[in-house]
Amino acid sequence: MGAAFAIQVMTGKESNVKRLMEWAFSKNENAQKWIKEIHTFSQETRRILKSGELGKPIKRVAMPGYIFLEMNYAVDGENTSAYIADDVWHLIKSIPGVLKQFTRSGQIISADEFQQMFELDLTDQVEISTVLEEDTIQEEAKKLAEAEIEVKLALHQANTADTPQERKEAEKILDYAIQQEETIVNGEKEDNTISTELELLNEQHKLNPTISRVKSILRSHKEIIRLPRIMLQHIGIQEEDKPLSHVVIDRLRHFIKTLGIS
Repeated sequence: MGAAFAIQVMTGKESNVKRLMEWAFSKNENAQKWIKEIHTFSQETRRILKSGELGKPIKRVAMPGYIFLEMNYAVDGENTSAYIADDVWHLIKSIPGVLKQFTRSGQIISADEFQQMFELDLTDQVEISTVLEEDTIQEEAKKLAEAEIEVKLALHQANTADTPQERKEAEKILDYAIQQEETIVNGEKEDNTISTELELLNEQHKLNPTISRVKSILRSHKEIIRLPRIMLQHIGIQEEDKPLSHVVIDRLRHFIKTLGIS
C-alpha cells in the first residue's frame, strides 16, 4: 500500500467527486502514473422495519468531507519525499466539489498510517427509529386541555358569584384548578431514551468496545439509534426471528443497564 493524500471535498458529495475524479484520471496518463486508487471509507446501514425485517442497505460515508488518493509509492519516515506532479494537482483542483488539498510535508499520510485507516471499525450497522414518549405526550396534552377547561369554569364561577361566600368558595376552586394546571405544565417527565442510558454509564463502561459503538441521535421528537449489526446477538436478538423495533430497544436498554450495575 502506498502513501496517501487527503482531499477535502463538499460534505455529501464524496461519492460524486470520486466518480468524477476516476473519470478524469482515466483520461490522463500522468494521473494514472502517480495515483493508484481513490478511496472513501463507508458503512452500510439497514433500518429495522415495522415488520421486523431489515430494509435495503444505505451506504454512509464514515469520514464525511474527505476522499483519499493512494499513491503508487511510499514515503520516508518524515513524509518529506511525498510529491505529485503539478499538472495532476491542477486536474484535481478543477474537479467540482474539491475544496482543499493537503500537500505540504507532514500532511501526507504514510503507507503505515493509511493501512491503519483500513483497519477502522466499519462493520455493518442497524438503525432503529422510535417516537419519543408518543403515548405520554398525547396523555399529557389531554390532561392539560381538561385542566384549562376547569380553570375557565372556576374563573367564570368566581366572576359570576352572587354572594361573598359563593365568591370565596369559587376562588378556592379556581386556586386548586390553577395549581393542577401548573403541575401538569411543570411536571417532570421521565427521560427513557437510550441516549440517557448511555450518559448514565461511567467513563469505563463508555469506553467498552461494544457499547462505544452504539450511537443515539435525538431529532424532531424521535430517537434514532445505530448499533453494529453483529451486536444484535450480544443482546439476544436473532435476525431470522424478525424482531420488532421496541423489542430490540428493550433488549438494548436492559443490556446497557446491566453494564451500569456490574
